[in-house]
Amino acid sequence: MKKDHLLLMLFFTVIISIITYIFIKEKELSDHKAYSEGKIVKHFKTGEKHYIKYIFKVNGKFQEGEAKVYPFKCDDGTDYCVGKKFPVIYSYIDPSNNEINLGKYSKFRPNRIRMFSIE
Repeated sequence: MKKDHLLLMLFFTVIISIITYIFIKEKELSDHKAYSEGKIVKHFKTGEKHYIKYIFKVNGKFQEGEAKVYPFKCDDGTDYCVGKKFPVIYSYIDPSNNEINLGKYSKFRPNRIRMFSIE
């Protein structure tokens, strides 16, 4: 009984820690946002999941980001809009905390509920 109780407490501690981490990162991005222009440099697939990798500049240095997407093409037929530019929102405290805004192609990203607005 005691072992089960400890495992249950450990499980809830891990879940609460994950939720807290997500909350902190989203709050940071909301409160310390900056903007840059990003360029999608490649598409890759891990298992059945599709991702795009993009680069953007912060203070003269290139940063990378990636986003999970569903398969899509740009209006000109380019797969995953590779080579196209889109706005990137990033935290000026931690540029690795970033998100690309795919504009009209955002419907090809999985729905995500945000605790804070980043617009």
